[in-house]
Amino acid sequence: MQYDFAIIGAGIVGAASSLELIRRRPGARILLLEKEAAVARHQSGHNSGVVHAGVYYEPGSLKARFCREGVRDTREFCRENGLPFRTTGKLIVATGEAELPRLEALHERCRLNGLSPRTVDCRELRELEPNIAGIRAIRVAESAITDYPAIAESMVRQFTGRGGETRFGATVEGIEEGANGMRLRLGGETVHTGRLLVCGGLMADRLARLQGLRIDWRTVPFRGEYFRLGPEWNDVVRHPGRSRCPCA
Repeated sequence: MQYDFAIIGAGIVGAASSLELIRRRPGARILLLEKEAAVARHQSGHNSGVVHAGVYYEPGSLKARFCREGVRDTREFCRENGLPFRTTGKLIVATGEAELPRLEALHERCRLNGLSPRTVDCRELRELEPNIAGIRAIRVAESAITDYPAIAESMVRQFTGRGGETRFGATVEGIEEGANGMRLRLGGETVHTGRLLVCGGLMADRLARLQGLRIDWRTVPFRGEYFRLGPEWNDVVRHPGRSRCPCA
């Protein structure tokens, strides 16, 4: 089969790239390949769902700008397509005096990045979230949460609705570049494409090697944890009155 474009990976990046590409090239033959049985089966479907506002990035950097634009565009896409989007805000907590300078620096960075940070004392912090023990916090109003698998599914539906083709359960086993484009081996079948977009996420290094590229790095996936409850923290959760918060 001959295509103008092929995209490997139907996570949030592959889904968004496919939809944008077919919007810009409505007459092109575009194929989206995914080795799993559905979209967003890897990192895009196994995250916290946070829509980051750009708290931590250097003011004026591309990351800070893209975060602001991303919040706006994600909110608009969800509104247009009836998808969940909640602007919950975010609490950044200092648990002790040693963390206050860093908290103040983050407050200033938020301000420089065009956000609306607000300082929260320990009494208000306990009212907002009783299970947190801290002496001060910043509340960033712009942070939000959404359903990224639902967004990816909506994007792929719109992509196929515009004439794009998808194949699930299609594992790419070989990538060869020739004078007239790329050849992708999918089991016993060969797919020809003029151009290739690789949106394989954690599989990017494997896909690079399939193409014969010499890279000196590899991706090592691991399962992270957002927090660990230790004995002291558990005691605070069970008995909030024992918190070291000066407002207690």
